[in-house]
Amino acid sequence: MDSMDYHDTLETLRVQQNAQPLSIIALAEPITASQTQPPPPKRPSDLRPRPSDTLSTSTSEIESNLQLTPATLLADLAHYKDLFSKLRFSYLEQVTKEKYLRSIVGDPPLVVSHEDNLLLEERLAVMKRELKAKKDEVDALVEEMEGRARDVARAYEGVREGMDVLERVPAEIETLRAEVERLQADIAVRRGRDGADPGSGDPRMHLSLAATEQALTEQRERNAEIDREIAELQRLMPAKVREVEKMDRELVDLEKRRNESTKLAIEGRRRREQGGRDEVEELGRWYRANEAVMKGLLGV
Repeated sequence: MDSMDYHDTLETLRVQQNAQPLSIIALAEPITASQTQPPPPKRPSDLRPRPSDTLSTSTSEIESNLQLTPATLLADLAHYKDLFSKLRFSYLEQVTKEKYLRSIVGDPPLVVSHEDNLLLEERLAVMKRELKAKKDEVDALVEEMEGRARDVARAYEGVREGMDVLERVPAEIETLRAEVERLQADIAVRRGRDGADPGSGDPRMHLSLAATEQALTEQRERNAEIDREIAELQRLMPAKVREVEKMDRELVDLEKRRNESTKLAIEGRRRREQGGRDEVEELGRWYRANEAVMKGLLGV
């Protein structure tokens, strides 16, 4: 792929990203814009601030000083859920009080019978079921939107990483191409200097695929034969080791006898040289005399 393709792709991605930015600040711009708008002129009856207005104003001032991040948005969402729950309870309490007072001071006063209460309870049960179903639908939709948002965030991060790679890869490719050209030039110079034929070298490097596979199969067969011979030798090795140990023991005995005979011969020679009596020689003469007597008696 040409380097211009990399630049064109990168430029296209940058244009799309600038056209449709996906950032928490961009998503929060409508909220911040609505908070920064000047409030409408108040009527004289609205000059007295309510507790909820004071709380919301202080909360908006605190939020404007904080940086908008996913963590702060989650904290704000939890805060507003708690606040709206309290406001709903206060609203229901106030509306109930007003209805009760109007029913008492009205002319004529509103009288509710037991049958009316039963009908209202039935309607209320139906409305509660419908409200619960709608809440379940909203919760499922919110969960689906959260999953979709996570998928979009992961895809966006992948695109950003890909853009970083596109910015870095062309320069690396050019560097590698220059390195390859330099190495090829060095190889050509060495071949020309040494007078080597480009086609010379190990003939196995020029084999075809079929010949290479056949040579590899033959080599594997030779390796298998060598492995079998090694296994056979390992099987015979304990018996050979026992034979060697037996021969070593016999050799030790023979060596011991040879040393004893050598010692006796040296001792006898020393005694003869000193003019002493050789007990072994006398014992031999006695044996020979006894042998002659026995032969004479037995006539052997």
